Amino acid sequence: MKSIYFIVTVAIISLFITGCGDDRSHGIDKLTKSGIEQSWIYESGQGNIMVENNFVYIPGGFDVDGDGLTESGFWLSVYEAKEDNTTSKNIDLSDITNIQNFIRENFWVYNPNDEYKRFNKSLPLDNGYTNSPASDLSISQVIFNDTGKTVRNISPLESAISLKSSQIEGGYEILLPSEKQWMHLVKLVINNPKNWTSKELGKGQLYQGDRDGTDNRRTFVIENSILGEDSNVPKDYAVDVYDLSGGVAEWTSGMVAIGDRFLTGDSGKNEYNAINNIPSWWKPILEGQSASLGQMEGAGQYHDGSSLAGTTDTIIVNSDGTKGNVDDYAVVARGGSNSIDDKTLVGISAAKLDYGVGFQDPTVGFRASTAYLY
Repeated sequence: MKSIYFIVTVAIISLFITGCGDDRSHGIDKLTKSGIEQSWIYESGQGNIMVENNFVYIPGGFDVDGDGLTESGFWLSVYEAKEDNTTSKNIDLSDITNIQNFIRENFWVYNPNDEYKRFNKSLPLDNGYTNSPASDLSISQVIFNDTGKTVRNISPLESAISLKSSQIEGGYEILLPSEKQWMHLVKLVINNPKNWTSKELGKGQLYQGDRDGTDNRRTFVIENSILGEDSNVPKDYAVDVYDLSGGVAEWTSGMVAIGDRFLTGDSGKNEYNAINNIPSWWKPILEGQSASLGQMEGAGQYHDGSSLAGTTDTIIVNSDGTKGNVDDYAVVARGGSNSIDDKTLVGISAAKLDYGVGFQDPTVGFRASTAYLY
């Protein structure tokens, strides 16, 4: 009699768990193999805080850079950085006593000698940047709302320091996205038919939207189970991210030494298929194909507009204290700007190596991400 009662009880509990329709917070997908209910990452304490501040979890579960290791997920701001006019909080930069060290700790240099051609080198100690404190710069806090004025005309250095000053209390640490994280986004976007105008992979164009409009934003759908499955979110998890192309181009934490640029000083724009020494994982390639997507599909091009002499800065970051000095490294700007008339440069995988770490440009801004979570 007791065994029958137990079976009936289990059956009732099972019906309750599985019979809640579309309410994923109580669905069968939340049960582990041992039958224990799990929480999705966006339901955790830190996850809730990130969601409240307009961040979404970008699912992992696949290999981005070809090294045979599966990448985890990370948090990304839904929108580009906006000016924060709601706070009068004083920004404390006293712990950034050496700009040179800050650059070395927050930007990663492309390593052509690495087997997988990753961005994993630190700047050399004799990199020529100033050792002055960050308090010499004018830094503002930012937020990531859908309204307000987009931050632009800001250097990569200022962007990274601004994020350090705009941390989310109780959330994860936020930084500039890395090059691997940007390509993580590219791969999830281009391999999702929802992001193509034809709703079929490789047909039509990646969604472009209205270049200057507000009602027809450039929206990209990021989903789990496109290239792999991340167990931190449901299998059918999907979120929208805005202006990965359009808006302003965006700084990453990736740097390329002038001598390692992929066109070796041949200034101009190139399709990814025309560049031989570029990392294979840097190309916008549909899963299972070999050819890179071209400019007409809205993927964008590689642009090497700097001279062999180097790049120039518009704020004083060079050790000799002068503005506009030529330096030996370019910071990678990704995505397309609606201020650039040439539509070949506005795709999500567009990459530009024109600018030094202290360069301010009205067509370039930034957004925030966390590091990979595990």
